[in-house]
Amino acid sequence: MDKKILILLPIWGRESITKICFDNLKELQKDFNIKVLCIVSEQWAKIEAFKYGFNQVFASNECLGTKMNIGVEEALKYDFDYLMNLGSDDIITKDLFKLYEPYFNNNKAIFGSRKLTFIDSQSKEAKEYDYNFLIGAGRCIRKDVLKECVVKDGVVDMYDKVQAGLDMSSLKRFYKYAHTEIDNDYSTIFDIKSDTNIWSYNCLKGNNITFENATKKLNTKQIDKILEL
Repeated sequence: MDKKILILLPIWGRESITKICFDNLKELQKDFNIKVLCIVSEQWAKIEAFKYGFNQVFASNECLGTKMNIGVEEALKYDFDYLMNLGSDDIITKDLFKLYEPYFNNNKAIFGSRKLTFIDSQSKEAKEYDYNFLIGAGRCIRKDVLKECVVKDGVVDMYDKVQAGLDMSSLKRFYKYAHTEIDNDYSTIFDIKSDTNIWSYNCLKGNNITFENATKKLNTKQIDKILEL
C-alpha cells in the first residue's frame, strides 16, 4: 500500500491506555506508511508523543470540537493522502489496513468501518457492536475532499463546538460525497473503555463476548498490557 496515512489522535487523560494505543501505532508503522499527529492538552501527553516520535499540536481540552478543529488545521500542513480518525483509547490491527487497501487504491473519498469491539479496562468484559453505519474510529477522508469541505475563508470548521457526537457532527460537512461503509470484522478495531470516557462501558450496546475470544487476534504483549490496567 503506497498511500500516505496521517492518523489524527486527540488525547486527554487515560495515560496507561494511551500508551497501549501508542505502542500499537508504532508497531503498525513498520508495515504501513503511517504518520501520527497527536492533539495534546497535558504535559505527559506531550512528552510521550515526543518519545514515540509522533507529531503533536497543543489544544485546550475545554471544548472537544474546537480541539479537533485545531488538530485538522495542523494536519492540513502535512503531506498525506488520507486522514484517519482514531481515539487514544483505540487499537487497530493489520487486518484493518489489508481490508482498507482496495478503498485506498480506488481513491474512495470517505470510507470506514461499521463494527468494533469494546473492552472494559476494569472488569475486562467485552462487547461486539455493529453500528450499521460509518463510525469515527478508523474513518478515512481523502485530503483534497477534506480541504474542500472543511476550510471556509481560510478557517477549519470540521466540528461543531460540542463535547459529544463529533462523528455525526463532522460528517454533515461532507454531504457532497458518498460515505463508503465497510462491513469489517470485529477484531479489526478495539475501543478500551475507562471511567473517564464520555460514554461508560455499561451504557454501551452490543453482544457480550469473553475477553479471551475478544482478544484472540491481538498479540500477547497487547493482551498483557490490557490485563494490567
